[in-house]
Amino acid sequence: MDARRTFSVIGVVLVEIALVGAALAGCAVAQPQPEVTPNAPSVSGPSTSSPAPPAAPPPDTGGSKVSVELAQLPIGGNVSFDENTFADNCVTVNWIVEQDNSRIPENVQIWISGATFTDDVYALADSGCSGENPPCIGFIFDVANQTCDLAIAPTGKQPSSPDVQLDVSIAGEVTCTEGETFECAKFLSALVTESNLSIPLDTPPVADAPPADESLGATMSGPA
Repeated sequence: MDARRTFSVIGVVLVEIALVGAALAGCAVAQPQPEVTPNAPSVSGPSTSSPAPPAAPPPDTGGSKVSVELAQLPIGGNVSFDENTFADNCVTVNWIVEQDNSRIPENVQIWISGATFTDDVYALADSGCSGENPPCIGFIFDVANQTCDLAIAPTGKQPSSPDVQLDVSIAGEVTCTEGETFECAKFLSALVTESNLSIPLDTPPVADAPPADESLGATMSGPA
């Protein structure tokens, strides 16, 4: 294929991704998040990137390459439930796509940079997963590695509205290690139209209100 045609396709794809990213940013309110303390969830609100233990930088393959940041990657997976807290504690994230062109090719790597929650009911945690799969933050999806675990925990906050859908999304950087190839353009273009962009979470139970003061009740129930 003519090189000029390939570069033109790449340019169109990058514009599409920029427009999608702007639309996603307009739907979410980014807020700063504190560091996650050991064995405790973060209590911050949703943002385009959640704090996590230091992650390795994106792979440096040298030579010509193309890298594109995406606020949401096409994912699916299973959620583990903690019987002690009656809340979700681990999300097993898989690269799940509907289109053949969205399957990760040999020359593509996707570095996971963070996670986003639709509400601040859940946040990232330092523990909660079995350790069977590597942690998602800092993980690299490629043709041979497409499963990771994301430890989460409830923050203790109530949902912002009774009918809010709790979801978690994954952000990352897509790198085409062989540069501006037609295969890279085809892959990036397919990602823009993928619909699997989040994993639903269960609503954790809300802590019960403290019991009423019995002495106050006795005083109020006495004779006038």
